[in-house]
Amino acid sequence: MLNLVVAGMITFAVLQSREAYRNRTEIATQNLAKVLDANISGVFSKIDVALLAVCDEYERELKTGGVAPKELNGFIVRQHKRLPELVALRATDPSGMALYGPEVTPATTKSLAHRDYFSSQRDNPALGLVISKPLVGGISGKWMVVLSRRVNFPDGSFAGLVYAGITLDYLSQSFATVNVGKQGLLALVAADRTLLARYPKLNRPPGAPEVKITSPQFQALLAAGRDSATYSAKSSIDGRDRIYSFRKVSLSQPLYVFVALATSDYLANWYKEVYHGAFFMLIFLTITIALAMIFSRQWDRSKKAEQALKALEDERLKMEKLESLGVLAGGIAHDFNNILTAILGNISFAKLQMAPEHGSQPLLEAAEKAALRAGDLAKQLLTFARGGAPVREVTSVAPLVDEAVSLTLSGSNVKGIVDIPHGLSAVQADAGQMCQAFSNIIINAAQAMPEGGVLNIAARELFLDAGNPVKLPPGPYVRIDFRDHGAGIPEDSLKKIFDPFFSTKPKGRGLGLASAYSIVTRHGGSLSVDSRVGEGSTFTIHLPSLGRAFLPQEPEATVSRREVLAPLSILVMDDEDVIRQLAEGMLQHLGHQVRTCADGAEAVSLYRRALQDGTPFSLVLADLTIPGGMGGRDAAQQILALDPQARLVVMSGYSNDPVMASFREYGFVEALCKPFGVEALAALLESLGGPDAGRAKP
Repeated sequence: MLNLVVAGMITFAVLQSREAYRNRTEIATQNLAKVLDANISGVFSKIDVALLAVCDEYERELKTGGVAPKELNGFIVRQHKRLPELVALRATDPSGMALYGPEVTPATTKSLAHRDYFSSQRDNPALGLVISKPLVGGISGKWMVVLSRRVNFPDGSFAGLVYAGITLDYLSQSFATVNVGKQGLLALVAADRTLLARYPKLNRPPGAPEVKITSPQFQALLAAGRDSATYSAKSSIDGRDRIYSFRKVSLSQPLYVFVALATSDYLANWYKEVYHGAFFMLIFLTITIALAMIFSRQWDRSKKAEQALKALEDERLKMEKLESLGVLAGGIAHDFNNILTAILGNISFAKLQMAPEHGSQPLLEAAEKAALRAGDLAKQLLTFARGGAPVREVTSVAPLVDEAVSLTLSGSNVKGIVDIPHGLSAVQADAGQMCQAFSNIIINAAQAMPEGGVLNIAARELFLDAGNPVKLPPGPYVRIDFRDHGAGIPEDSLKKIFDPFFSTKPKGRGLGLASAYSIVTRHGGSLSVDSRVGEGSTFTIHLPSLGRAFLPQEPEATVSRREVLAPLSILVMDDEDVIRQLAEGMLQHLGHQVRTCADGAEAVSLYRRALQDGTPFSLVLADLTIPGGMGGRDAAQQILALDPQARLVVMSGYSNDPVMASFREYGFVEALCKPFGVEALAALLESLGGPDAGRAKP
């Protein structure tokens, strides 16, 4: 068995090495194609510059009254000498006769009227540079490619053309400087797949038919509008297997350069590696079985350690992304909640100023509900970013799953089938956050089945042992599976599926699964996914359970009317002027005396003065965060140092701040989340009512 394992390892390494050779070859062909693109475009651009110069001279002479053959010939000869690669540089009259240029005599001149490039230039003034298909020059008798430009009379009519010929032999020889191995090749191909030049060159007699590139891969890539690509194919000319890279040359008329390296060439060294590997394997397996056993064990250990380190690093990076996003979202949510506090408070305050039967009451109630929903949106913003600090309570996952399914799949073409046994163990969780996490997973499943389908949700109890696959502490857990029947998730996306901003959907924002992962993790659980393309995906949540069934409490009797509180002396500290005015108005409406201030330092000063006067405040409402000043946390510590009996309530739009989740640990008697209205403020005061609510007035 050990011999088979070692042989398998070496075989795997050899196959990986083959793939590496292939990858390097693909990169090499792509780089060579870029070099050829630069060379060919450079050569053709220089020729085009010469053509433009001759065109300008030709048209200048036409404007001055007529062509001076000697002068024009001399100009063309000078341009030709600067481009030794050209076999011809000439100009024609409107009939197509090549009259001007080196080696043009009445005996050798011929008409170009039958050439495709001539008729194209004559009939279409806007063509610009035209590159012909391979042809045999009428004067030189050589295979060449012709580059031409139109010449116009002063009135814009066709006066002839200027053309330059470059031989296919020259192009092939320029390719010869590039090393493509014994069986490699280089080629220049026109947009209609006509082979213009090739190295090694093809010997074609005059009159031979055009050579076309018939590769189906190349045809498909051209049809798809690709300017460059790499593919493997068998040559339609010599039948050899090669890796091809083509690239569109940077010219006005499409040309493509090809670089191909033969499989037999780029795998030559790999075959040597195979022979050496086989020899080493025989020697190794024969005399070092004991060493192989030790190596195998060390290999397993190192792989596990590497995977564990990578998993820890991935987890660290993921949490860093969520933390960074949380800072941004927290600031937005704080400012948003301050604005909503003013809106919601004024709406609820306005309701109290009107008779219950007033016609505006329904409108104000609708606006109040909308403001509360906007407040929920701010909380979700924090949940998406960091999960927030969960305010946990004993609950069951069943009602949370039912609520998430009802809210998310209502009106969709996806049916949710829930299988949760009665008496499932309770968990300690923030119901709002956990419902949000479930909703995000359900939304993801519904989007994976755009044509509709079934989402199966099942929950079971289990006990995880030490060293479990989900890397959680041993103990009792509730496992919830969300199984969809969609297209599945590609393997390369599975590792990033919980990363913030990563999404496989065109319009996805990549926050749904990331926030679900953050929420579950902050609850001491785990979220994982198992998916296969074409078979759907299963998202699995493990949450620590209490090991006992959830027993819902009986609802408390409804209080028919609020208890009337004795007037209190209340200090309100908030940096927002509109919130101070609003809180003052609402509290005075409830019958209390109110002082307001803008930061913690002023609040401490006012409390100290009231304490010295023998009229301490019954209650202090302190904003947690004061930009550029003392916040509620520091102010509370200083007030409690002055008066250990002081009663303080913390206010904030940061619902994820640890002070809001564990306010008693910081000296506060209650927490008030923004936004809030009159009813929330009255309920807070009632909850703090009784003989210990405030101090007796002197």
